[in-house]
Amino acid sequence: MEAAIKKVSVPDDLEVPSGDISVDPVAGPLSELVKRYQVAVGDLDFGMFVAELDRPWLDTPFLLQGFLVESQVELETIRKYCEFVFVDFELSKPEVSEAILKADMENSNDLEHIVIESHPQSFGVHSIDDDEVKTEKQAAPKKAERVYKARSDLKVSLATRERFKQVLRSSTTGVTAAKAKEGAFAKLFSWFKKSPDVAEVGLKVDRRKEAMKGMIDPDLKLRNYRDRVKIEQEMPRARETFKRSEEVMATFMTDVRNGKPAQIRDVQGAVIDMVDSMIENPDALIWIARLRDEDLRTYNHGVKVALYLVAFGRHLGFPKEDLAFLGMIGMLADVGKSKLPRALIEKPGMLSPSEFALIKEHVTIGLQALKKTMTLPTSVELGIAQHHERLDGSGYPLGLKGDQISIYGRMTAIADCFAALITPRAYANPAAPQEALMNMFQWAGTAFHEPLIEQFVQAIGVFPIGSLVELSTGEVAVVLAHNRVKRLEPKVLVLTNPEKNPVSKPIELDLHRRTRDDNVKSIRIVRGLPAGAYGLKLRDYYMNDVAKANGIS
Repeated sequence: MEAAIKKVSVPDDLEVPSGDISVDPVAGPLSELVKRYQVAVGDLDFGMFVAELDRPWLDTPFLLQGFLVESQVELETIRKYCEFVFVDFELSKPEVSEAILKADMENSNDLEHIVIESHPQSFGVHSIDDDEVKTEKQAAPKKAERVYKARSDLKVSLATRERFKQVLRSSTTGVTAAKAKEGAFAKLFSWFKKSPDVAEVGLKVDRRKEAMKGMIDPDLKLRNYRDRVKIEQEMPRARETFKRSEEVMATFMTDVRNGKPAQIRDVQGAVIDMVDSMIENPDALIWIARLRDEDLRTYNHGVKVALYLVAFGRHLGFPKEDLAFLGMIGMLADVGKSKLPRALIEKPGMLSPSEFALIKEHVTIGLQALKKTMTLPTSVELGIAQHHERLDGSGYPLGLKGDQISIYGRMTAIADCFAALITPRAYANPAAPQEALMNMFQWAGTAFHEPLIEQFVQAIGVFPIGSLVELSTGEVAVVLAHNRVKRLEPKVLVLTNPEKNPVSKPIELDLHRRTRDDNVKSIRIVRGLPAGAYGLKLRDYYMNDVAKANGIS
């Protein structure tokens, strides 16, 4: 038996150090935190409610995110794809949960180890100290004993939350050392000086090349893109660009499904329009994409992945030609799914081994279909072929590991997973963008390349354009526009009162300007919300006066 692992508890203070960054976009209300336990798959048993896996749900046959283990097939499948899972004992069967929760309460103050001894009809519990652990290591393991690591942090570990906060802190740009010593920023400056991840404050630390080290041509000249126009100016073109991209992909997917020659030139034209728009201002197209989040069509997903990839590449400084390659990858990555039965794609339950094997074939099927009528650039082919590969070798179709996966495959894996997590699906509710990003941080190092995950967060923002957020006043708002320097202080449109009831006339707020105004109480973002939270639909506010004023009607 493995050595017992100490229980993890959540500190009362999860706030970011005071200073210009005054929001905690990571924790959310502590009252909503749910106690869960990390369980090795060999210790999993019937009656346990699996709330989270050690990898993305999309990489496994389990389409329902959270389920009660009730069959041997489920047990064997979990053991095949995971090393450990997180069990919610409050949702598990009473005979499983009562004993562990009782032991947890008895030992919560001492942070002692918890060990469960499993018997056919009952669960006995006892706690052990460090001396017992040492003795236990030397003794022969008892197959009946099970070790659980208590979790109270709602899916994401505290270590991940801290890493995520550091990324947000280090993303603040344009601050000189002289300015840092003045006013409210002084305290945050002193924190930066102590941070192991930030060598010097006052200089814009370009970590792009570090994130891509060894994966790109060292002679590649990266660009520093700046927004050329405001979001309201770019919105008209963005609407037309997204509409055309949807129409082109609808036709393209239909042709592939029916075995007809697919018109790649139309896709290329749509991608060029997309790149041109996002170079001017990426927020406009991302806003339009959020308005389509209720649409489950595969080709719509491809357009969104393309948008996130182009925004990602733009942030990293890829030349325009490479941005077009990224857009092509996003549009074409899931073409193979058009050859699969839609009922299989949207099946609301665990896929059988044969069904999951067929789903994984969509990568190969798509490439074969594309190669019949066109020659793909090497980078585009790599991105499509590798967008389901994972760093630890758990991906498909080839099970590539580490350096075997190109930067195009790594970037597409990130963008594809993010788009899937925040979009409502036939079998799963959407995650808030903030939650999706933190979960991807949790999987970094095993599934995804962590330095690239950090860059992705900075590319789209922890609260992307069009995402719903809850303010410190209790009101719900939608993010209208980013402040490129102060990512946590965007312009928002307030949609509800503090009781979460829709207001008759939404109000626009610039959180950055309000923070700088000494005469008013500052308002900050408390947490991100998933699409459709509190029954709010962005389309309902698409034609209001404020939206019109911002060019989004």
